[in-house]
Amino acid sequence: MKKIISAALCAVLMILMLPAPARALTLTAVNDTLLPLDDSTMPARLGGEMYVPYSVFSSLGVSASSEDGVLSMSANGETLNFSLNEGYVYDQNLNSYPSPAYNMNGTVYVPVTLCCGKFGMGYSTISVAGETVLRVTDGSAQSDSSFAAAKAEEIETAINTYRGLPDPSGEPTVPETPAEPQEPPIPEVEEQPTQKPAHVYLTFYGAPTVHTAAVLDALKSAGRTATFFLPTDTSVWVDDLIRRIVAEGHTPALLLDASSADAADDFAASLTAANERLALLTGVSTRIVSNQSGCAVLTESQRDALTAAGYRLWDAALDSGDETQSAARAYATTAQRFASTSATLVVRLHHSRATAQAVQSLAAYMSRQGIPSSRITLSTTPINGASDTR
Repeated sequence: MKKIISAALCAVLMILMLPAPARALTLTAVNDTLLPLDDSTMPARLGGEMYVPYSVFSSLGVSASSEDGVLSMSANGETLNFSLNEGYVYDQNLNSYPSPAYNMNGTVYVPVTLCCGKFGMGYSTISVAGETVLRVTDGSAQSDSSFAAAKAEEIETAINTYRGLPDPSGEPTVPETPAEPQEPPIPEVEEQPTQKPAHVYLTFYGAPTVHTAAVLDALKSAGRTATFFLPTDTSVWVDDLIRRIVAEGHTPALLLDASSADAADDFAASLTAANERLALLTGVSTRIVSNQSGCAVLTESQRDALTAAGYRLWDAALDSGDETQSAARAYATTAQRFASTSATLVVRLHHSRATAQAVQSLAAYMSRQGIPSSRITLSTTPINGASDTR
């Protein structure tokens, strides 16, 4: 069942929150209740992850409070604190996570995968009446198939109402005007911070794109080396860029997309196959590994299997936001985080249109502040959300 849910989530991540009548819609359900379809309840896809309003989890017993721009959510002895202004999230043990909360449509949206994992809940995506429903449950709900059968007519009516189509009585309905997302102002960068990171690891997640060459140019110009976490699906690799990454002194690493339900042998095999391809292209292999949704979602036995095979597990504690924001905003929010810690930071970047400029600005700031950085090597002690330093 967990593998089915994982596959369904991958499918829903391809769906954008586009409320225009001509596009597909995604509805939200909590246990056996379908939420009203409007722009304050529809799930949103941000930075490759699915988000829902925090009230979805509140309705399942997760307490929530907000003070000084920080949304705190708690349940079952677990807490997540989302700073809306600074774009970071940490738990009760001060572990950081790369999925911040966002202000949109007059409410706060939080990441589904992180919140479900932390608060012991489940989620699935199902197709009902030709539409997609993202369903969050606490284990007390009926099955997805029973829910789909019971809610088909209600979902069709909600879709018709939202799109302004005639209802069963023949009367046209009027759709609500979509609200514009609320975007916070770009924060100011502190040029005389009272503290700064002891060390920074710049990491790039995902397959190379048409923007990767510019990213490599920016790193070369700044004299910085980094680590590139490449998907184990080598069909999305760009061979020449993979060769250039290694040739210019950066560390190639591998990126799993695994859940606690996956067999360790399966993703170990995917790592082996990816390493074979990497060695064929560059003459080197790697034992540096990250997981798309974080190493903390892996079970202890899964992590044991990976470390026994010689792999070292890494997570980025800070997402720069370059995939979903402008270069200026990504730089400013990341530099602001730098000024609030003296710890070693692993920064997650991508291969987007904004990345190269964000890297240039960030590297210049690091030079002004004397912040050292380097690539990850096998001898470096791992940093991850599971606190597994093997």
